[in-house]
Amino acid sequence: MPELPEVEHARRTLEHALLRKHIEHVKVYDARILDDGVKPAAVVRTLSGTRVVAIQRRGKWLRIELDSGARVFSHLGMTGKWVAAKSDDATMPFEKVRLDVATSKKTTRSVRYLDPRLFGRFVVRAPRDVDLPTWTALGPDPLLDGIDVDALHAKLARRKLPIKPTLLDQTVLAGVGNIQATEGLFTARIDPRRPARDLSRKEIAALARAITRSIAKTIALQEGPIIQYVEEAGAPNPFAIYGNEGTPCPRCKRPLAKIVLAGRGTVFCPHCQR
Repeated sequence: MPELPEVEHARRTLEHALLRKHIEHVKVYDARILDDGVKPAAVVRTLSGTRVVAIQRRGKWLRIELDSGARVFSHLGMTGKWVAAKSDDATMPFEKVRLDVATSKKTTRSVRYLDPRLFGRFVVRAPRDVDLPTWTALGPDPLLDGIDVDALHAKLARRKLPIKPTLLDQTVLAGVGNIQATEGLFTARIDPRRPARDLSRKEIAALARAITRSIAKTIALQEGPIIQYVEEAGAPNPFAIYGNEGTPCPRCKRPLAKIVLAGRGTVFCPHCQR
């Protein structure tokens, strides 16, 4: 699933292609990507002719702001991607939404939203509407806000769940998913099964540093117009332990284990992580 680094890459792709440009053509190929009851024709009317004034990200969500006051919220779900393309390029496999914009040279470019499994969302809010509640409920974003160790310590002190599934709660740290939580806990030497409330401030500080570094490293790895996620067949795995169960631990060389916590597979080192 795309996490903060992948969604940040998508934001930069959209910003490069759309910012300060007018949307000339909109096509929704699959209405299932929209909120229940919303018709593709309504989306086309709301977006056509508007100018993109800002493209923001918070956690795993994207927000496109238009000069009309309307806003578009995009969540990539499990397999969603935003891809830059030429306006005359053929429709791509799994293409769900297309936005064509006019460039300064009076040519047209487009961005396409691709989603094989269709777990993503494309939500259009008219000028009179408030922000999407899911957006406003998000916790601090490690890239935008940093991680306040004292605030995180206070929040985790009230959590009985293991630290791994607690980190996946988007009201705790927006954008942290299975990969970043797994890598951060390994680097900080924290057992993912430990109750969140049992972590000391020192351990939380180490975890905050580890997550921040992992996010920065993953963002640096993003290249090209299309991201290939680790979960995709044939994709390289650049991570220390995520997806590497049964292989030697990079630190102690003993086998990495995999367990299930709150329904999510979790790789860790039973010997290094305490």
